Amino acid sequence: MRRSKLNLKVIFKITQAVITEKPLSSRGRPRTYSDALIIAIFLYQILRNLSYREVLEEASFVFGQAPALSTYHYRVSKLPKKLIKEILKRLAQKLLSKEGKVNFLIADGTGFSYLDLYPLRFFRGLEVRRVKAHIRVVPVIVVTASGKRVVLTAETGGSYASEVKLLTEALGDIEPAAFQGAHLIADRCYDSIDIIRKLRKLKIRPAIRVKETFRKGVRHPLRKRSKVLWEGFGRNRYLIESLFGTVKLKMGSHFRVKREEIAQKMGLGVFALYNMYLWVTLFVLLSPFQVLRLSPDFSNSF
Repeated sequence: MRRSKLNLKVIFKITQAVITEKPLSSRGRPRTYSDALIIAIFLYQILRNLSYREVLEEASFVFGQAPALSTYHYRVSKLPKKLIKEILKRLAQKLLSKEGKVNFLIADGTGFSYLDLYPLRFFRGLEVRRVKAHIRVVPVIVVTASGKRVVLTAETGGSYASEVKLLTEALGDIEPAAFQGAHLIADRCYDSIDIIRKLRKLKIRPAIRVKETFRKGVRHPLRKRSKVLWEGFGRNRYLIESLFGTVKLKMGSHFRVKREEIAQKMGLGVFALYNMYLWVTLFVLLSPFQVLRLSPDFSNSF
């Protein structure tokens, strides 16, 4: 993944192309800056690991004007997570419509720190678990027949949030029968009858590693079937771990913010940026503006 493929203008145009503009509230002053612009600046801040002041300085240089610091911070704090998830899902739909056949799906969890980075470098064991300045993200990715990895959806939670609950919420964003017959690969952290039943309703075959010991075997028929499928497909789980390594290598694993709710939005933004990178890399032959059929004139975007 090359960050140079995504500059602020490209992110803004892609965001404009996929977002549905809706007013967040009917009260208060009219909005001077569109949601697409605020989200684009926010995503660029994540991509470059910039502070609020630094990203607004770059936005002012690129667009000629930018929101005030207080305005931008307020808009980001009021930005619903569902808007960023909507961008993530719509980009996935566009990518999958181009890529075609789906091989399988993979789910796993990862974490990002915020507020204070340094203690996590020195603490060990139980001391790490007392540090609450981190968030959990559980994405679901699709691996296509050509080997491309597309982030289908994701859900975020606070420190030590239940990954089973987060995956259940993420699966709720998948349309029934959209991936009929495909396998979903997951580690034994997600060995839950509720998740397996949810997948069966979506007509997705669970290939989840089950928990078993020498004295306690697998009894439930659904878990037995999942164990058999894991033995056949489980070796591909490394693909999502590799994706985590790629995005953290380029965008970091720490967010320079103080509030957990904003860090959760950034956790979603990381994977939205990954899908944007795929879109630009795979399908933009000449320029993003020609493919998206958008005018590169930014003068009327504020």
